[in-house]
Amino acid sequence: MKWFVSAALLCLLACTDPYSFEPGDPTKPDPPAPPQLVAPGDSWMSDDYGYPQEVAFEWKPVPGAVFYQFEAYNEWVIDPQHLVSANQRVTSPGLTTSFGSCGRYYWRVRAASKNWNDYTEWSQPFRFGLPNPAR
Repeated sequence: MKWFVSAALLCLLACTDPYSFEPGDPTKPDPPAPPQLVAPGDSWMSDDYGYPQEVAFEWKPVPGAVFYQFEAYNEWVIDPQHLVSANQRVTSPGLTTSFGSCGRYYWRVRAASKNWNDYTEWSQPFRFGLPNPAR
């Protein structure tokens, strides 16, 4: 029994998830350019004053991408403490996310594929705003 527990523990530490992404393989090609953001456009401001507010995000697909990582930040600062929405496994070039408060935000996306050496670079961030309902 002790051998079984040791083997199971070793497997947990050494075995990798076949569905996980493993960047850094020098035998694979470098990734293509980052995704190009489409909507909402840079400096877009919503004209909806109701909350929570659904915002639809869209970007141009990257050929060969298996999934995308999406992030949205508040306060126009790309910093982990300002992360308000993230999705690490978006399988299509777009998604809809709900925001509960007014403010200014940034969003960005990058692509991944097991056929590349690494993720693409992050896209250039786009700014968008959600209006204050008190005004």
